[in-house]
Amino acid sequence: MRGAWYAALGTTLIFTTLTLVLFVASLFDPASNLFTWLSLLMWTTFGPHLVLLGAIALFVGVLGLRKGPRKLSMLGTVVAVIALIISSAIVAQVVVAVSAGGGSANPVSGLWLYSMTDYSPDVVATYNVAGGQALHAYIYTTLSSNSPAPVILYIHGGSFIGGTATANAYDLHWFADHGWLVVSVEYTLANSSYATWNIAPNDVACALVWTSRNAARFGGDPSRIVVAGDSAGGNLAINLAYSAALGVAHSDCGGTVPVPRAVVVQYPAVDPMSPYDYGIGGADVGPRVATPEYIGGTPEQYPDRIAAISSATYLSSKAPPTLVIEPEDDGLVPSSGVYNFVNQAKAAGVNITMVKIPWANHGYDQLVSAHLGGLGANSIGDQAYLTITENYLTQRGLSP
Repeated sequence: MRGAWYAALGTTLIFTTLTLVLFVASLFDPASNLFTWLSLLMWTTFGPHLVLLGAIALFVGVLGLRKGPRKLSMLGTVVAVIALIISSAIVAQVVVAVSAGGGSANPVSGLWLYSMTDYSPDVVATYNVAGGQALHAYIYTTLSSNSPAPVILYIHGGSFIGGTATANAYDLHWFADHGWLVVSVEYTLANSSYATWNIAPNDVACALVWTSRNAARFGGDPSRIVVAGDSAGGNLAINLAYSAALGVAHSDCGGTVPVPRAVVVQYPAVDPMSPYDYGIGGADVGPRVATPEYIGGTPEQYPDRIAAISSATYLSSKAPPTLVIEPEDDGLVPSSGVYNFVNQAKAAGVNITMVKIPWANHGYDQLVSAHLGGLGANSIGDQAYLTITENYLTQRGLSP
């Protein structure tokens, strides 16, 4: 019996100690090291689980004080109390921030995580062929269509060199279930021998033209199109919408690029020099590789190309209303660069709203899922993204 107590107390002590380690690591600059980077991805995905583990550890510790080895039980109880207070406070801060931003995050519901990828589109269409490569639109249709549905054109992230249009299929399916027509599109990705800084923007412009022309046949309303994107996709989404508003967007498949009714982005790479100079990674990984591949050289070699992909280039009072959901501890696309852009946009007369998510890193809503077999949908981070976006679009008459 005493051996069982040692096993139970030892196990709970390991988990609660891990919570404390994650907390301490989270206090450092997320771009400084990989462990801090990963620690700041844990809270918005596994925060509720850490709270639950803390509560279980406290119960075991208190029970051990009565029936088990007293010294180990005392240690386990003290560590459990500290871990429970810390994890509860962090989760509470996230929930409060999400609520202030117009969304909701339920930590109890967030204990049940689902696959982000196990949802198939209703239709797959080719919207263009560029350089011999077919570019696909993955369409998720609304389940209730008494009237034409508002449309979300989604542009995926991946540092301009990776990612897929269906990596966050759960979210795309969620929006469709809630009444939107969702069109998630591919675009030409860069690599070490093929720069796409002037190709990918034209691809997504073509996708917007195609979506406007074809939305009605899938039950969508072409007059209510929202452009959305994450990370690199956030850069492409903002640049597309803002350049369309200025009348300078170019589509590879012809036609006038329509101005979307709104833009919704997360951790957007609006200032490409910020992640290049300050994002996590060294000479062989991260933005130090992705940015040169995207523009075909270093920023020092091609300052004109950096200007062409910088979102500030397209700022004007004509830009559509914009929502930016930004993690406060982004170590890949540093939050400071996004904050600066939002301030510039406000000064230029853009109707832009920013919601900050504390204790959150780049990809706080989905990145962990990519490394855990797709597990991660319905986390409090994912709930935050979905519900804040839903509320924002509802307020602007762009909901079903």
